[in-house]
Amino acid sequence: MYIMGLLPAESAVVFSLSCMHLKCLLGTKHFIELASSPEHTLALLELLALDLPNQVVCSACKRLHDMKNIRRYNSATAHQYSSFRFPKCVSRDRDNETFAVTSLFGATAFKMAIKRYHQQSDCTEILKVMSSKAAKTTEREEYLRQSREECRVIQGSLIQRKQSVYISRISSTATSMNYDTPSAMICGHIRFTPSQHNASSAIKRCHKCRTEYRVDFKYYDGHGLAIFITTWKDLGTGPDTEVWKQHLPSYFLSRLRARILGQLQADVEVWSKDGGPAFAFGNSNHDYRFDELLTVSNKPELFRFQKRSLAKAKHRHYTMTTL
Repeated sequence: MYIMGLLPAESAVVFSLSCMHLKCLLGTKHFIELASSPEHTLALLELLALDLPNQVVCSACKRLHDMKNIRRYNSATAHQYSSFRFPKCVSRDRDNETFAVTSLFGATAFKMAIKRYHQQSDCTEILKVMSSKAAKTTEREEYLRQSREECRVIQGSLIQRKQSVYISRISSTATSMNYDTPSAMICGHIRFTPSQHNASSAIKRCHKCRTEYRVDFKYYDGHGLAIFITTWKDLGTGPDTEVWKQHLPSYFLSRLRARILGQLQADVEVWSKDGGPAFAFGNSNHDYRFDELLTVSNKPELFRFQKRSLAKAKHRHYTMTTL
């Protein structure tokens, strides 16, 4: 009993759970203390998760989440579980605007990937759910966009690479970007702009988050100019770290408000002395094939989409001119 009095409430509860007789002797004092303290509740869950390899602690929901339900905790797929209450962690992801980083996963999946890595570094099942190695083609403004993204855990940090190619859906002979430029967010601090059209093909860095990016151009006969944008992001070792938060627009705005009010003490260091996420992913300026997204299957699919879009645009133009 003396030892129990020296332990934090969460440790005392775990100790009492190890023996039914001990639990009866100690009573409910520490359980009541836990129930009135969210901080102690989360600390208890963290202790329990140590012996539960497929569970992670969710600070928003204040409960454990099972890795087999990873899609349940993603805002893009949570609607498939309409019979369940909407998880608070998904709502928090939306409030934090994690979609600026990816629509494939949120903070809970992030924790699952890191925990699984520390258990079994070569296990990729969680990362497959957080990636889209198969390219997806969509319409965006006056352009078609084909993209894919991939996540890896490298030395304990989650690294994301997103590859995108844009091509006009209203012209098959475009040689410049004098018309509407595709809206592409490099990160929460940098947006692709027409002034970058003549930029050299080199990997650049954002100075406010751990994002590296590269913009390239290539002309295809019969299809026009294509814009290739690749981003590499070091998302950090977990969703509670400053590295992850630096990627979120909501975090940037909160720091901007604090700076205006004079409440910001000092800027948080963004880049370490180590190589960036592109290097960690095995890419560099010298050996990176910027057009590797357009594989023997992806390229024909993109051009088929463009052909259909051009036909629709031509039909609309003909209809409007004959009215």
